Amino acid sequence: MWKHKKTYAIGGLENIGFDQADTLTVLSSQGVGLFNCLTGERIFRQEASWWENYEPITGTVSGYGILEGSTIQICGLDRPDFLRKATHDGWGIACTGPVPDDPLFEKYQVHKIFLTHQDRGHHEFIGQDGACELRVFGFSPTGNSLVVATSCDLIIWSRI
Repeated sequence: MWKHKKTYAIGGLENIGFDQADTLTVLSSQGVGLFNCLTGERIFRQEASWWENYEPITGTVSGYGILEGSTIQICGLDRPDFLRKATHDGWGIACTGPVPDDPLFEKYQVHKIFLTHQDRGHHEFIGQDGACELRVFGFSPTGNSLVVATSCDLIIWSRI
């Protein structure tokens, strides 16, 4: 079953991109981070500009840390969201959009993200935007982890 691994506060989150598995590159105004989405751990952090490694025509950035030498396709603020919204075994991630927030804050409109399953009737709340702008959400290439990225946080779930 799916399990919430961790939520990270990341001010100025701009773009994200998976490698070919479950390692996530996060690009922010504060630098670069790598996350193992199966464990929820941050495995690399560098407080430096990533722009010199960004190729705007292809929407790619050179890999950092353990991904050095690779090329990561990114999405978010600078590129459209291309993350997978479904897995091969029926799991999906969906966004309502815009709906009133929870009581006491219902005058504000938010996007809510849910994990669903086509056959099991599963419908679980994952996160929402609100004060932070929704950047991207979706599954890793393996389908074993999922992320929701807003302009100020990163939510990581996995099923391993």
